[in-house]
Amino acid sequence: MNWNPNQGQDPNQPNQYGGYAPPQQGAPYGGQPNYGQQGEYQQQQGNYQQPGGYQQQGYQQSGYGQPPPYGQPPMGNVSPLGPSSIGMDPKVSAGLSYLITIVGLIFFFIEKQNRFVRFHALQSVLLAVSLFILFFVIFFVGIAAAFVSSTLAGLIFSLGYLVVWAAAFIGWLIGMINAFQGKYFKLPVIGDLAERWSSSGLPTM
Repeated sequence: MNWNPNQGQDPNQPNQYGGYAPPQQGAPYGGQPNYGQQGEYQQQQGNYQQPGGYQQQGYQQSGYGQPPPYGQPPMGNVSPLGPSSIGMDPKVSAGLSYLITIVGLIFFFIEKQNRFVRFHALQSVLLAVSLFILFFVIFFVGIAAAFVSSTLAGLIFSLGYLVVWAAAFIGWLIGMINAFQGKYFKLPVIGDLAERWSSSGLPTM
């Protein structure tokens, strides 16, 4: 006698022994609800943001504006003419020394480190001193020539002052231009003195 285990049961009820289970309402046609796949997709979508965050963090670390390595001075702050103890560009300090004699004298004494500034500052001072000395020489020679001839005295005064002024102006202009350009330019006679005294100091009595 054969016994049917499903006999007497409702065919719509699930079989507790692993029989066929009918599809539930709201599921896709002919299939089961894909809740597990939807959760897995959300998990993948959430994990997808991690590479983006990692790239953003790496971009911030490698962004612009990082300081230079330790021991390396920032570019543009060091002059090829050497450092200056007064905190100015050596070319500017040297060029300004030719504008007024007192400015060159001040730069010569306050600048203790940059030889380029000291050279042009002292050369501008020596140029002004030489100009005054030559004026006095021309003045006394003209007075002496006046005892011989007034015409000769007038010629000495006019030509002497004209030549000295022209030479001093040309030397002053060339020296200032070369100083602003960062170049050494030695005027005759006083250039050698300025080079020597800017390194060793002024001679003492």
